[in-house]
Amino acid sequence: MAAAALSVLLIGCAPSAVATLEDQHSTFEARAKPTGAPAATAASVDQQAAAQRNPLGVAVLDRATGEVAYGRAGMRPMHSASLSKVIVAVELLERRRVTPQDRFAMRRALGPSDDEAMNALWDRYGGASLITASANRLKLQQTRPPDDPGRWGDTVTSARDIAAVYQHLLARMPAADREFVLDALHAAPRRAADGVNQGFGLMAMDAQAVKSGWMCCQTGKVWVHSAGVVDPGRRYVVALLSGQPSSVGYGKAVEDITEVARTAVTRLR
Repeated sequence: MAAAALSVLLIGCAPSAVATLEDQHSTFEARAKPTGAPAATAASVDQQAAAQRNPLGVAVLDRATGEVAYGRAGMRPMHSASLSKVIVAVELLERRRVTPQDRFAMRRALGPSDDEAMNALWDRYGGASLITASANRLKLQQTRPPDDPGRWGDTVTSARDIAAVYQHLLARMPAADREFVLDALHAAPRRAADGVNQGFGLMAMDAQAVKSGWMCCQTGKVWVHSAGVVDPGRRYVVALLSGQPSSVGYGKAVEDITEVARTAVTRLR
């Protein structure tokens, strides 16, 4: 379907920011009429985040209609924490030369969010250059490598770009690679490899193929993220990224993003 035929709804973003993600959407056929659900969901999330005093970025994509909406902070650059694991996995699979050992490491990085597995992939395949390559391949707008090339969690990205990564995964990758990533994410245990409970945000709402991210306290903030596919039919993609002052605390940041995720999922189901 031509990109011009897609209905793109935008909240709080400059019109020039639409084209790149819109081009990503041109690779799947939109069968349904626009519903306004992404815009309504993003607006509700923004309202709730404002009540929390939570500078949260949201992007909502309806793959059936091509509608995409961003909240006011949807294109705000934020440290990725473990969301960079999805970016790296997609980039490596696109290169078509991963080994069985690589696939094992990717499954560990995506599911239990195993940092050692991610370290191995990062070191083996050029580290920060993976982020640059993915940003170029997927036409990501806010994504860039970490200032310290050894710290993949400091990769910079946005809710907009994470939604674009999921869209690329769902619409453009070979079926075997797509299902490999989705299965690894969907099989993620509630307790991560480092012992942290990663069952917050969208995962707490039983969404599909969710990647959680958490990190403290770079630039004096606690970073808590949740991105994934909301429904079994893989129609809706939601990306929620938050960076609250570290004084808020990890527990409160997790509670906040889980409440926001509940609002988003309720709106879309």
